[in-house]
Amino acid sequence: MATVEEQLKKLSATDSENALTVEEQIDESPNSILSFMAGIGSGAFKIPEGIVSLGATLIDLGAGTETAVDVEEFFAKINPFDEYAQATAAGKISELLVNLAVPAGIAAKTAGKLAEGALAAKKGGKYLKFGAQAGAAGAAEAAFIGDVQDAGTLGDLIGGPTQIDRNEEYNPQTELLNRLKFGTEGALFTAGLSGLFNAGKKLATEGNKLRYSNNKFNRFLDKFGSKLRARAGKDPDFFELETGTIGKRAADVNVSENVSFNIDRSMDKIYPFMKRTFDTATKTQRAGLNESLNDVLLSGKPVVNDTGQVVFGEVDQTLKNKFINDVRKINPNFADEEVKAIFDNVTDIRTTWGSLFSSIGGRLTPKDLTKFKEVMGDKFKQYLGANYNVFKSAAGPLAYKPSSQAIDKLKNLYIETAATTATSKYPQGRILGPVEAEKLVMNTYESAKLPAGFNLDKSSDVIFKVPEFFVGRTALKDAADFNGIANMSDLSAADKKLFQELFGKNRDAMQTILNGTNKLSLITRQNELFEDLIKSSDARRAAGLRPMLANSYDEAVEVFGDDFKKINMDPGKKLAVGNLKPVGDAAKEIDGEIAQGLFNPLNGKYAINGVADALMETAKSNNAKSMVGKMYENFILYPKATSQIAKTILSPFTHVRNFLSAGAFATANGIIPNAEAVKMAYGALQTNLKGTRQANDLYQKLLRLGVVNSQVQIGDLTKLLEDVKFGETMNSQTGLTNLLKPLRKAKKFSQDLYTAEDDFWKIASWAMESKRLEDAFAANGLVRGNYFTNAAGQSIELTADYFEKEAANIVKNNIPNYSYVSDFIKGLRKLPVGNFVSFPAEIMRTSTNIVRRALDEIGTVVTKADGTQIRPLAGIGYTRLTGMAATTLAVPYAAVEGAKALYNVTEDEMDAIRRYVADWSKNSTIIPIRDKETGELKYVDFSHMNAYDTVTRPIQTVLNKVAQGDEDYDGIMDDFVKGLFESTKELGMPFISESIWTEAATDILIRGGRTREGFQVWNPEDTPGDKVQKMVGHLVESQAPLNYKQLTRIGLALKPVDSTGRFDERGNEYELGNELAGIAGLRAIKVDPGKGITYKISEFQKRERLAKDLFKRASLKGGVVTPEEIVDAYINANRALFDAKKNFMLDYDAAKTLNISPSVLDDKMGRISNRERSSIEEGVYRPYVPSRDIANAFEDNAMKLGVPNPYIEAEPVIEAIRSLLESAPLSLEKIPDIENPFSDMPDVNLGPVAELPPLPSVDITSTANQFGNVNAVTGLTPTEQVYLDPLEKIYRQNQRKPNKLV
Repeated sequence: MATVEEQLKKLSATDSENALTVEEQIDESPNSILSFMAGIGSGAFKIPEGIVSLGATLIDLGAGTETAVDVEEFFAKINPFDEYAQATAAGKISELLVNLAVPAGIAAKTAGKLAEGALAAKKGGKYLKFGAQAGAAGAAEAAFIGDVQDAGTLGDLIGGPTQIDRNEEYNPQTELLNRLKFGTEGALFTAGLSGLFNAGKKLATEGNKLRYSNNKFNRFLDKFGSKLRARAGKDPDFFELETGTIGKRAADVNVSENVSFNIDRSMDKIYPFMKRTFDTATKTQRAGLNESLNDVLLSGKPVVNDTGQVVFGEVDQTLKNKFINDVRKINPNFADEEVKAIFDNVTDIRTTWGSLFSSIGGRLTPKDLTKFKEVMGDKFKQYLGANYNVFKSAAGPLAYKPSSQAIDKLKNLYIETAATTATSKYPQGRILGPVEAEKLVMNTYESAKLPAGFNLDKSSDVIFKVPEFFVGRTALKDAADFNGIANMSDLSAADKKLFQELFGKNRDAMQTILNGTNKLSLITRQNELFEDLIKSSDARRAAGLRPMLANSYDEAVEVFGDDFKKINMDPGKKLAVGNLKPVGDAAKEIDGEIAQGLFNPLNGKYAINGVADALMETAKSNNAKSMVGKMYENFILYPKATSQIAKTILSPFTHVRNFLSAGAFATANGIIPNAEAVKMAYGALQTNLKGTRQANDLYQKLLRLGVVNSQVQIGDLTKLLEDVKFGETMNSQTGLTNLLKPLRKAKKFSQDLYTAEDDFWKIASWAMESKRLEDAFAANGLVRGNYFTNAAGQSIELTADYFEKEAANIVKNNIPNYSYVSDFIKGLRKLPVGNFVSFPAEIMRTSTNIVRRALDEIGTVVTKADGTQIRPLAGIGYTRLTGMAATTLAVPYAAVEGAKALYNVTEDEMDAIRRYVADWSKNSTIIPIRDKETGELKYVDFSHMNAYDTVTRPIQTVLNKVAQGDEDYDGIMDDFVKGLFESTKELGMPFISESIWTEAATDILIRGGRTREGFQVWNPEDTPGDKVQKMVGHLVESQAPLNYKQLTRIGLALKPVDSTGRFDERGNEYELGNELAGIAGLRAIKVDPGKGITYKISEFQKRERLAKDLFKRASLKGGVVTPEEIVDAYINANRALFDAKKNFMLDYDAAKTLNISPSVLDDKMGRISNRERSSIEEGVYRPYVPSRDIANAFEDNAMKLGVPNPYIEAEPVIEAIRSLLESAPLSLEKIPDIENPFSDMPDVNLGPVAELPPLPSVDITSTANQFGNVNAVTGLTPTEQVYLDPLEKIYRQNQRKPNKLV
């Protein structure tokens, strides 16, 4: 191995040779795409070069020649791609991959085939085959690698036996050993990569089979994969049925939302705008109209036929006329068409209710159907009309506070009733005090809830607790049967009015429409799911496939193994309607009408755990939370939710970026929507904007198909608010909800827009996908009504339904969709880290799906009726692949390269910009801009509006790392691995970084008033009052909506040019055009090295202190320290110090490249000593020199412990190391490896100095001469004196000391 001095000389010389002027850089500025392509060509050249070079090396080993050197020079001359391939990181990587992957792949495939035949009869043959493939790949890499030293190994990064030996002189033995090291790593890497690939392939292709495999690893793989896939541990068919049910419910709710929206809009026209906005009397009038319309809505008696179909007939004409008269009294000129529109919408919602009730009636047994007919007339009013303010919001009972008058009325009723009613405990009645009576009233109020389900035998009105003495006033005359619960229907009309007032009886028609439909849809669609699940399971059983449900324990063991449980869903029969008809196979076992059926057809059956858990989840109730849990909700999850709301749906500029960036979802699939698709998509949107809500039927269809209303960030927010029961916990302490009331309407409007921005591209994509599917089949002679046979042998008819469903599947799988986010990722929202964690997860899922779908389309072969085989979807597949490549790679690349060419920006300037951008932009796609007048550089972070940045950022990170390693001389493999590690960090950052709120709170509570970037929130010398003010301001800023910072900048930019008010508090001036571009995420940010270098200097000085502490702390820890430990600490300190100085040198050089003002640079660098600045400017290293105080501290510590001073022995070595490192070039990747001369020396435990045994008198001359012709004074031979460097001389002298003190 070369000495440290030789390494330094070689590296310094090479560094000088590689230096280029700015003009040369511009001329030599490489094109990454062309360099990448050149890398492919050069990699192909390297394959024969590698094998020929290996043969020449073997010849050299035996003949003592240097043939391999000639071979290398020959191939260097004939390889036309090498120079250009080496010009960029992309070229280097492609060259290496081609050089290795082609021969390794061929070798592994060949070895696998050979092993299959040889090991077919042996147990465990597949493992031997796997080993043979890995070994063959490693051998191929060792044989065909063009230049081992250029490639490098992982050992170059972490050390160890595979670290490449880089001697300056050619040595065939060393060259062969290096190839062996490279091949060993290659075999291990191939084995690991192959294992990951096979595991991924199993998850992707075998799916549900892994769960039931006899192989433990396969079952483990399935369990691991379930954490990451959308269906989790559920059966695929069950997941489809479940998501279909969710879509049906969403469509039902959408009908109610549109009806209420249309009615509300019509009723707005009764009043002038100003009057309905500010006149209190108008609000009272309108509430009366809503109650009058509610009476109309719930009037009439639905008709139920013998099949259970429910038809809502005409509304009560008297009530209808009353409503019209009430309207005419307020506004005699109210248009007839508006009146008609209101009642048309009433008919629409009643028709929807009839359809939902019909689904219930159609499943009832004859006995319960008769009862259903009898009670339906009143039951539907009771069920749909049970709306109370106490249940108005998701905040629960505590969100609504009854008036003091309502409380007093019921309190007086309780006092009166208690005094006159005898009970077992109070035979003469009971005297209630006002305080105790109010406590009983509040107990009644807080116990209020609605019965779950739609039970024919019980009232659907509100139930609540009443005192025992009150039972006589209810329909429950027998106190012995009283269980403390009363129903509103049990009360007299007079008493009912008091309780309704307490609970806030709501007769608003809008609430009846929205709440009633939601409740009815839930019970209806869930019962339909149960029936569909049984039918699907029975169909699978009949087809010889594994059913989803087992009818007995024995069958469950047979089909599910040990992964199942018994379904005990809804034990309280909350979802029950009545006695339901048996479904599927169970119906065959019942003779006529003897058996009345079951409340729930699933109870008593068995299913795999994932399915059973999903079914029973609705029956689970949340356990009461502890105080710690409530604090976590109030102070972590609440602010996390509100900060994310503030920065997204309440930020108008975010809406623009959201819409524009979502367009990439279409282009990534090779789609540019045409005018027809755009018009269709806009008309179907569900917003208040003019021209939307024109295609509600289409939107409801797409809801049922699962295409729309699945915006990922909104899904995260909605579920986060559900997790904390938004408002409930805080309201018990009079918290957040009152503050949010004024913003609720604005939030709803903004949320609808945010969803619509996503829906627009999904609807347009669905329309285009459906059309191009049909066009593709038509181009191959297949039109609607024709049949084809797919690869699975199934006969498929081409229908509108087929194209619509297939297009829906493409959109669901290729465009982010909250329904497909895994439970594991969804669970991350409950942690104080991560912002909208589902979105990057969905980008990764859908990006993979786009490529996989494209490849499937290209390879799809179908058979026509005449037996002709065609590939109808190949064109779509190629278009989709092209779209993905253009969106994720070509567009960002073209934007960057175009800007570099337009503004004449060099690679050095690009590197310099990256050193002065914010941390979150370092691996972004940076588009440079140069000011034409000043020459100053700015940049646009294109990643801000690039939806696929999650995919491209890791690639950019690897390229950046490899590019940064251009100046090191140990190959690119270590830089590639570093890039992979950092790219993994970038990939995980959205999931593990602090959330918006958590970061602000951490700045205050943990970082002591500093942000992650080092900015001070407050000055330590501020007064307590100022500190609190700045602390609160920092927290409020994290919650601030409306992009207030950007609005402030726009406001400043709008001020007159000659106004001093154009400047912010830091003296910055803003351009209006640039700030408006920021709305779309394209704001150009000034690169300010003058400001940035202040923080760079602070960071450098901090790292410098920490580096020196490595020596001080390790050496002066207070106990016994050996010379070896002191020298190790010194070497480590210099390693860290070298890294710090090298990094700052790059910052310093970057500032100069960015044309920092010399006066500003001098001013900022005043914080650094002249000697330090000189070394930075010269690019040379000045090693750490321990102070005299440290030497004295060693001496004092040794005296205290009564041991020899170890520093006396270590000091010459430290001085030798310092001398060696003096003036080492900072352009090195790191300081050369330095061997500690005290390493591997025998330890001698001498004990305290006072107990040292007398040392024997040794003749140093005679001892030294045991090692040869050794000088008695120097302890070295003449040859050693000449050829050894200072460290090696010390090491040799220590070896020859007969009694070494350690």
